[in-house]
Amino acid sequence: MHGTVEAWARAAESRPGPHPEDEARLRSLHGAGTRRRFVASRLLLRVLLGTLVGGRPEGVRLSRTVWGRPYAPDLPGLDFSLSHTGSFLVAAVVRDGRIGVDAERSGRVMSVLEHRICTPYERAAFATRVLSGAGRDRELLRLWTLKEAYTKALGTGLRQAPRSFGLDDDDPVGRPVLRDSDGTALTGGLTTVTHTMPWGPGAGVLVSVVAGHRSSPTPGPSREPVRFEPVSSR
Repeated sequence: MHGTVEAWARAAESRPGPHPEDEARLRSLHGAGTRRRFVASRLLLRVLLGTLVGGRPEGVRLSRTVWGRPYAPDLPGLDFSLSHTGSFLVAAVVRDGRIGVDAERSGRVMSVLEHRICTPYERAAFATRVLSGAGRDRELLRLWTLKEAYTKALGTGLRQAPRSFGLDDDDPVGRPVLRDSDGTALTGGLTTVTHTMPWGPGAGVLVSVVAGHRSSPTPGPSREPVRFEPVSSR
C-alpha cells in the first residue's frame, strides 16, 4: 500500500484526535513535517493491517522494538515494513515471515556511496560489466534499496553495514543471492521485487521489497533482530 504524506495526514486530521498510543511519541518529535509524516504513516499502517484482519484501524495497536522496528503486538502472524522518500509513503506486509521495504527517488547519484554500499565482490562485478555514469548509478540505487529492505527485514536496519553482505543476480531465476563480504553464497533463498513507480513530472520512485517466510513459524511479535532462513523462492 502506498500514498502521499499529505493525503494520509489529511485523513488522520479528519479523525477525532491522534490515536492514544501515539500521543507520547508525537510530543517527542520536533518539526511539524516530522509529526505530520508520523501521523500519516501510523494511519496507513493501521488501515492496511486492519483491512487484512477485518478490524477497525483504531483497534490496531502498534509498538516498536528497541531497534526502532514497528510491529503489532496483537497480530503476531503479520510482519510489516514502512518506508518513505519525500512525500511518498509505502508499506509492505507478509504472513508468517519477515519483510522489509525501501523507497528512494529515481535518478539519485550513488557512485559517491559505492564504497559504503558494495562488498569487494560486488565492486569487482561492476568493473567486469564496465558500468559507468547513469547506468552505474541505477544499478547502485537498485542494490542500495534491496540491501536496506533486507536489513529492515532482519530487524537491524543499517546497523548491519550494507558492505558486510552481498546481493547479486547470479541466481538462475533472477532473484538475488545472499553473499558474505567475500562473495561466498550463503544458504537460504529470498523473495524480492524491485519496481519503479511514477511519481511527479518526469520522476519516479524505486521501491524494493525483500521477504522470507519462517521455516518454523513461532508465536509472538517479531521483537528482536533475526537471521531468517526463508524457504526457497524458486
